[in-house]
Amino acid sequence: MTTQNPFEDEDRVLDRITDRFDDRYDGAVDREKIEHEVRETYAELAADAKVDTMLPALTEHEVGERLAEEVGRPAPLVEEPPAATPSGGDQRAGGGGAEADPSGLGRPVL
Repeated sequence: MTTQNPFEDEDRVLDRITDRFDDRYDGAVDREKIEHEVRETYAELAADAKVDTMLPALTEHEVGERLAEEVGRPAPLVEEPPAATPSGGDQRAGGGGAEADPSGLGRPVL
């Protein structure tokens, strides 16, 4: 069984880039505008590209700069909810005890 290279399906890759910017700008930029920028930028970069493996990353970077300039701010990163800590304990190395590590370096308190 052969697995498909995710970059072979150009539309799917460009849709994912568009989705990420749409999520990050959360309505501050019209989705159609984002999609237009993504596809236009990809086409511009592809026209001069000798190697296409980095085109999606280059496209995302360039679109990010264009949109940030247009909107006047970069797209905020989408925050993921914090991971729950088991029993609410300290996740740092050596931080499982009841006493806090005053150095903040995760060393056990003696």
